[in-house]
Amino acid sequence: MVNIRSVIYINGIVVCCLAGILALPLLYDCIFNNSECFGVFAPSIIANVFLGGLMVLSCRSGNKLSFTSKDTFLLVVTVWISTAIICSFPFYVYSAVKLKFISALFESVSGITTTGATVYHDVEILPKALNLWRFILHFIGGVGIIAIGIIILPVMRIGGMQLFQTENSDKSQKIFPRATQTIKFFIWLYISLICVFAFCLKMSGMSTFDAICHGISAISTGGFSTKNLGIDFFNSAQIKLIMSFGMFIGGITFLEIIKCLRIRFRSFLSSPQIVGYIKLVLFMIFVPIFITLITDGEHVTLDSLATHIYATISAITTTGLNFNGYTSSNMLMLLLAITGGCSGSTTGGIKIFRIQILFAVLKNHICKLVRPFDISVPKYQGKKIDDGLTKSVITFTLSLMIVFAISCTFLEIFTNMSFSEISYRVFSCLLNLGCGEKFEFLPALSKIVLICDMIAGRLEIIPAFIIFSKIFWKE
Repeated sequence: MVNIRSVIYINGIVVCCLAGILALPLLYDCIFNNSECFGVFAPSIIANVFLGGLMVLSCRSGNKLSFTSKDTFLLVVTVWISTAIICSFPFYVYSAVKLKFISALFESVSGITTTGATVYHDVEILPKALNLWRFILHFIGGVGIIAIGIIILPVMRIGGMQLFQTENSDKSQKIFPRATQTIKFFIWLYISLICVFAFCLKMSGMSTFDAICHGISAISTGGFSTKNLGIDFFNSAQIKLIMSFGMFIGGITFLEIIKCLRIRFRSFLSSPQIVGYIKLVLFMIFVPIFITLITDGEHVTLDSLATHIYATISAITTTGLNFNGYTSSNMLMLLLAITGGCSGSTTGGIKIFRIQILFAVLKNHICKLVRPFDISVPKYQGKKIDDGLTKSVITFTLSLMIVFAISCTFLEIFTNMSFSEISYRVFSCLLNLGCGEKFEFLPALSKIVLICDMIAGRLEIIPAFIIFSKIFWKE
């Protein structure tokens, strides 16, 4: 039996925590913008405190909370959904650019899933406090919800690392004795990286506000920008290279970075996933350049090189900052985004880890077809690949294809777009890529489909499938 009361109770605590986070843009607004958005954030904070308090008080119990694996899956999905709804309040309340609730929810989901698609036709006219909230959503999506889960659950003796592993599907070894120590170091590293890249962007000519926002966008591999033209607005090769390096770091497993800092650097390069990620990035950067030099004989400038590196890493890490509308070249980069970054990072896509598993299984299968009497097993990092892991990877890939097909079918019914444009939008949401194409003119039903795609993609499909299955709700 699913423990609904405990799930609601934890969701209530998360909603109350979001009220505190909503105070950050309100504080910024009061200090720098003469409380221009006070009427936007103050009611949102009050609503959060009321709803969160009601959920906590109505479902609290004197007994210790006990969570089963079914409860944990339900908690993961409901926390994302409740957070998306609560975080949409400021967009819905803001009256100068009035959004319908579905559009406000789309913007919120796009932010917390680090997709980066937007319903705003002109983001530059938004107040800075509201724009800052969009990037705070990237921060929440990248680390905030995981941090809340891992800090709250161990205190209640539920087992916070179980939530972390459920969401990221990368069961790395423990670096610290306690989950709270891991997540504290994780948050410290995450904020430190944002500060470092924000400082570098500031030194390269960005304003302080733009530098902080784009620093968050790069490390969270989010895709939001304070400018309608994105990074192209700044017309700087240096800024593109800094953003590229930031996105590249965001595509690496953060637990591997922590392990590297805490244990030894050699352990970082011993990870097949990290090595595969680095090789993929280098290959996709230098091979097209080499082909261009050989075939066209064109001279590669610093600006063209920076643009190429920026576009390539933006695609691989599913950041999507260089995707300004549907084009044939963007469609090719979208295929690259299917790969994604490392498991346990903020990127979307299938992930390097799963692709390596699939290739290992395929290679072993081919070897058995050629030499039927050879005794061989698929291996990863010198160890036999467990059958359960193989089934999990295949199930995820198949589920991704099923969701893609269903979503394209619905959008075909709800819109008049061509199939290539539909597949472009569905894949960009499902992979959390967030193409630069505006979404404000899509019908409400189409936005609902894409909202589900973004959440399913961020949760890596399977948890969403589990809670909607009949067997999940059986005793």
